[in-house]
Amino acid sequence: MINKTLRLINFIIDTGIYLLLMILFLVTFRTQINQENAKWISIAGYFLYYFLFEYFKGQTIGKMFTKTIVESQTGNRNNFFIQILGRTLMRFIPIDILSYLFSVNGLHDWISKTAIHKL
Repeated sequence: MINKTLRLINFIIDTGIYLLLMILFLVTFRTQINQENAKWISIAGYFLYYFLFEYFKGQTIGKMFTKTIVESQTGNRNNFFIQILGRTLMRFIPIDILSYLFSVNGLHDWISKTAIHKL
């Protein structure tokens, strides 16, 4: 289990990288993408950033920096796809970010039965 400071650092790094990637993408294709589509591309990019990194690597870039990793609490790797899918979808619920006021683990950890650990 890790502390709230590491989780905040992960969040800041990942948010910064996601925003940088989205800005670069949207500026590069600004003439081909209208404002409505930009919103949906940003949502898809956010989902893909967390889902692909956590499923295939167990870490986002922020977690790589802090040397932390997402692990299943169930110990069953067969369900990891579903756990990471649920974990990623839970990030879209606004109350998820508020759950850190009451616990080290966010709502997306609790629902998906995952946790962040130091390597």
